[in-house]
Amino acid sequence: MRAWRVNELGHPSVSLRLEEVADPVPAEGQILIRVEAGNVNFADILLCQGIYQDRPGVPFTPGLETSGIVEAAGPGVDIQAGVRVAGMSALPAGGYAEKALIRARTALEMPLDIPAHDATVLYSTYQTSHVGLHHRAQLQPDEWLLVHAGAGGVGSAAVQLGVAAGAKVIATAGSSAKLQHCLGNGAHFAIDYTDPEAMYAEVMRITGGRGVDVAYDPVGGPVGDHTRRLMAWEGRLVVVGFASGGIGTYPANHVLVKNYSVLGLHWGAYVEHGGRAVIDAAHAHLIELYLAGAIKPEITDQIRLEDLPGALDRLENREVSGRLVLVP
Repeated sequence: MRAWRVNELGHPSVSLRLEEVADPVPAEGQILIRVEAGNVNFADILLCQGIYQDRPGVPFTPGLETSGIVEAAGPGVDIQAGVRVAGMSALPAGGYAEKALIRARTALEMPLDIPAHDATVLYSTYQTSHVGLHHRAQLQPDEWLLVHAGAGGVGSAAVQLGVAAGAKVIATAGSSAKLQHCLGNGAHFAIDYTDPEAMYAEVMRITGGRGVDVAYDPVGGPVGDHTRRLMAWEGRLVVVGFASGGIGTYPANHVLVKNYSVLGLHWGAYVEHGGRAVIDAAHAHLIELYLAGAIKPEITDQIRLEDLPGALDRLENREVSGRLVLVP
């Protein structure tokens, strides 16, 4: 089979090689799939360089999450061939390949009547936003929801899920094209966040000086620091990531005086901490919303296997709204 391999750590532009390799063999707790579609993730850029939290050792195939048709299962895994699943890859046999291994404990069955490119995005992208908004933040109808990077992968999902929940959604982004993307995706308001102070003033104007009930922040840095100032009484600030490269600060005295909560979201760790019920509940609701037409994955482009390096470059350069999906 064909697979992208990292034989020596480094930026993907120099470390990735498309090679012919043997099919991986599933060990205990693993599933072998024929890859149908997989998300192109920024985290894989870090993985190639050896600076991500998972460090499988070379050689390895990146692609931290993927989906496809089950071909075989390792010992202790009760699943039939022919079923479609999405899940987190069992490195070193990641998803940037024609076949991959998935950790069985992370796998979710995906209906065959949902297109493969949508199914893979409904996995971690929408799962992350759903668990963040509903399980962690307990978002309610008519609440003010602020979504940073609303044109990105998890941001687009959060905008759609907020609208579906009946919230009043304010999205932020860094260009006029991305702001239009947010509005087209259902956001009620869209604000440029490249000037955080101006963003703060505009959010306060829109909310009549009240601030927001829930903030969904995958950006961090100065944007995150201004976001804490935007929290309404009993607001919930969900920390999703640090795309800006900077880590926001949330002084305890500020949290106390404004009476808001700062909630971490590490979606990928739920299965490691007995949280499978949370994942399953989100999955059931997401499939229901998808089939009802209430959500629709924002897929910017479908990438062939041989075009992966260029897709990673586009992602790193922030040239993408929504999701890039690899379709070998």
